[in-house]
Amino acid sequence: MAATTRTRKTTTPKAETAGPEETSTPATAPQAPDTAPLEPPQIDEAPEPPVEHGYVTPTEVIPDEENLADVILDDDTKQPPADPEAVFEPLTPYGSSHVCTVRLIERTFLGPHSNPVERLLQPQGAVVSEGIAARILERLRQQADRSAGS
Repeated sequence: MAATTRTRKTTTPKAETAGPEETSTPATAPQAPDTAPLEPPQIDEAPEPPVEHGYVTPTEVIPDEENLADVILDDDTKQPPADPEAVFEPLTPYGSSHVCTVRLIERTFLGPHSNPVERLLQPQGAVVSEGIAARILERLRQQADRSAGS
């Protein structure tokens, strides 16, 4: 066998025939597209924030008229308060806030089967506004009148 030697080409045919434009930019460089630039995005107005509900303290929450219970009880004795006028005392001599002196619960019936439930109306020591105290006192007086009449 005869040994043949290989020779290497030192120049490429493209380089010899390429013009000045092709030699200045490499073949793998990306070309910029021939299109118009993008338009700026359209910015809409921000949506309106949700309506803020005023913060209600737990002692200010009282059920509405349709969910009121028939019986308000003192949690210690499980009986209606003996003296409805002594349930709330003024916090200060000239202020409009009152302090609940007993723990008041309501006995009511909830659900489709009218299950008996006792729920907290006012904890002992709760500071309530004059309007809330008047509403509860009115209910206690009506309850005392009903029990005295029967």
